[in-house]
Amino acid sequence: MRLLRARPEVLPLIAATLLGAFLAFQVQPVISKAVLPWFGGSPAVWTTCMLFFQVLLFGGYLYAHWLTTAVPCRYQGLLHAGLLALAVASLPIQPAAAWEPSGARPPVPYLLAMLTVHVGMPYFVLTSTGPLVQAWMAQRTSTGGHSHNSVYRLYAFSNIGSLSALVSYPFLVEPRLAVDGQSVLWSLLFCGFVLLQGLLAVLLSGNREPAAGFAPRTHGSQASLPAARPSRRRRANWLLLPALASVMLLAVTNHVCQDVAVIPFLWVLPLSLYLLSFIICFDRPGWYQPRWFAATTLGLVVAIGLVHQTPLADWMLLDAGLHLALLMSVCMVCHGEAARMKPHPARLTEYYLMLSAGGAIGGLLVALACPLLFTTYTELPLGIGLATALAAAVWIGYRGGSDTRASLRHRMRFDLRGVRRCRPALAAVGLLTAWLLAEGGPANVLASNRSFFGVLRVVDLGDCIGMMHGRTLHGLQLEGAAAQRPTAYYGPRSGIARVLTAIGERGPLRMAGVGLGCGVLASYGRAGDTCDFIEINPGVIELARQHFSFLKASPADVQCIVGDGRLVLQRQATEPYDMIVLDAFSSDSVPAHLLTREAMDLYRRRLADQGVLVIHVTNRHLRLPPVVHRLAEDAGWKSALLRAPLDVDAHALASQWMVIADKANPIWQAATLADAEWPAPETWADAPLWTDQYHDLLSVVRLRSRS
Repeated sequence: MRLLRARPEVLPLIAATLLGAFLAFQVQPVISKAVLPWFGGSPAVWTTCMLFFQVLLFGGYLYAHWLTTAVPCRYQGLLHAGLLALAVASLPIQPAAAWEPSGARPPVPYLLAMLTVHVGMPYFVLTSTGPLVQAWMAQRTSTGGHSHNSVYRLYAFSNIGSLSALVSYPFLVEPRLAVDGQSVLWSLLFCGFVLLQGLLAVLLSGNREPAAGFAPRTHGSQASLPAARPSRRRRANWLLLPALASVMLLAVTNHVCQDVAVIPFLWVLPLSLYLLSFIICFDRPGWYQPRWFAATTLGLVVAIGLVHQTPLADWMLLDAGLHLALLMSVCMVCHGEAARMKPHPARLTEYYLMLSAGGAIGGLLVALACPLLFTTYTELPLGIGLATALAAAVWIGYRGGSDTRASLRHRMRFDLRGVRRCRPALAAVGLLTAWLLAEGGPANVLASNRSFFGVLRVVDLGDCIGMMHGRTLHGLQLEGAAAQRPTAYYGPRSGIARVLTAIGERGPLRMAGVGLGCGVLASYGRAGDTCDFIEINPGVIELARQHFSFLKASPADVQCIVGDGRLVLQRQATEPYDMIVLDAFSSDSVPAHLLTREAMDLYRRRLADQGVLVIHVTNRHLRLPPVVHRLAEDAGWKSALLRAPLDVDAHALASQWMVIADKANPIWQAATLADAEWPAPETWADAPLWTDQYHDLLSVVRLRSRS
């Protein structure tokens, strides 16, 4: 970058910008992973965290705008240094165990409050760094075009620091550092940042030049012209374009995590593409070719529409890849147009304030408004519809300036009148696209609800009804006389059925089921049995009771407890269980905190002397059996894998269950486990040993299903 050839006194400003941005975006996956287990591994944890960070980003930019426009320059540094000291006093960032939610509190406000207490002040000062440093730099560098470009290139440095933080987390930080270690390292780096930023602030306090409304210093006879007041239309574009990019970022992240797995890599990948578009548009504006990116956006929308009509599971990764490519293309259009409209540096903090406000509006819409207004993820097709209309408008608007031999200024000339004449057609194209892509699901949806934990549907499948979470089936129930027959993953040949047959000979059972689904497991209950279902999503319990009869028809004593499985088991003071069944899914992945060394210790304490742990490991994208075998071996237990084939007549799906128990447990002599697959050392020796401090889901992600 040409900015690196700037005068030496500018280098500390560059260093502060890079480090501040790195820490601001490194803290997002660090704190999100720390609290993810407390909320059942839901993708909404990341969406809610993103909302918090986007709103606080707006707050930091608002503070920077106020400080550089309303506070005399000689006091700015002293005031900011005091704020930095308060941020250090609020460390550490990792919540203590006392913050573990009980399950009765609404998760969104509770999570936002937790984030405010632990990372609010440090993140606030970090977000203000970029605009503050650029405003200070504008007071110290040369004037004219070179000053204008250099100041805005510093924004590219900010995004490079942010992107470096995101890319390094899943590949360097998460695999090598425990959660506590990540928090400690971040806090130490933050203290170093405070020293650097504090030194700059103190040096600034001695500068008596006017603040952001200043006329920059002149060189020779050249003086900067006063900054023109931006029009309302330009200000509206500063706000609305980033808002659309933010909506697409969060909607695509939700979509990808729901269908694949809730892992930091799939959090940071969309956000990295989002930041990459900022870097390109602000540091290399010539790389932004409006018509090319508009055409790419339109082509990707068509491709997504074709894949959308193919409900095969094998297309899911292709679908995710197309959505990520669309996100990058849309962000290039939105941020490219916003960068094209950037003002004179004298309006710099106002410009960044509007950009951050747009991002916060997008976050509020996706994280708060859409769950209240819609019962499905409607924001994704709506966002794609708006992006389609925008891409078509850009294609039309730049049509007259397509000559690549012309100057950049001529090629970037936008024909607003031509676009205005096409507004009805553009609106129709956007609405039609949103309607065609709307995730309404099948026409025979009996009920649907959306909450912090995702979208649930009860679907009429003809001779049975099913509960679905996204594209994942969570149980089936037949109609008529066969209504209480176990189905789906609980069929008569399934692993759980065979274990229950073996252990049921002992007499009445006490059983805990972590994850309810539609309650198929209750169909195995007998008179005298006790079945405690622990379910983190109250919506699942509501639909299971209203539309399925497994719970109320079971002869066993059935109870439903709201909360995370581990937290509830930790707090229970009841008698030990004869069996604990783990079938807790977050879309199509088992929450990792249920498969750690500490979790296995908890299960041992909550099981009776001859108790059995059974885990459902059927999964399209995560290869979990080696992890479970490794955990069992570490705990001194014996483990086996039980497979069941697809049985269409019995409405039973192919499934994989694992049974874990003490090596002396009599269940290992049961005839129903005769065909169990015993693990060879090579199947689990290289598997990761997950703990509460270290569990890397990326290490078990598989691109294709394997037996």
